[in-house]
Amino acid sequence: MYPWDGKNVYFIGFMATGKSRVGDEFARLLGRPFIDSDALIEKSAGMTISDIFAKEGENYFRKLEMKVVREISQKNNHVVALGGGAVIDEKNWQMIFNSGLIICLTASPDLLYERISRKSHRPLMANTSPTELLAKIKNLLAKREPHYARAQYCFESSSALSPKQLALKIYEQLLDDV
Repeated sequence: MYPWDGKNVYFIGFMATGKSRVGDEFARLLGRPFIDSDALIEKSAGMTISDIFAKEGENYFRKLEMKVVREISQKNNHVVALGGGAVIDEKNWQMIFNSGLIICLTASPDLLYERISRKSHRPLMANTSPTELLAKIKNLLAKREPHYARAQYCFESSSALSPKQLALKIYEQLLDDV
């Protein structure tokens, strides 16, 4: 029996840790469908997450996120990448905990800064100067780390491994734990 049998596998962690890319590769290894919760939110809202934040605000986004998490948690045998803030809400946490295996991806603040500064589509980091960005990442990361630490498994996402290599490393580690 494998730790993912009959369950969803959730990838959680801070933005830019590679949840979507590694999760997609992990889904391929398991031969399972992959779901990106942010993509489902955008589809249901008919707009990008940046637009949701700009037009409706973070509270509205979090309500949409909870609805999507509820829908996903009622499925079985999927690999899911959740948005960085999804697990902060205790109701979301309970839904994913009760329906799956939770894997957290971590990365150093400096690597997160490098990755986040390459893309401007992250609403919580919008309108932030380069000097403020690292401080904002560290602050938000410190608030979220206790939530991420609740995952059954944690793996570091670094530049040393491609998403495919990290997915394989996670897969092999989970098999070793059987």
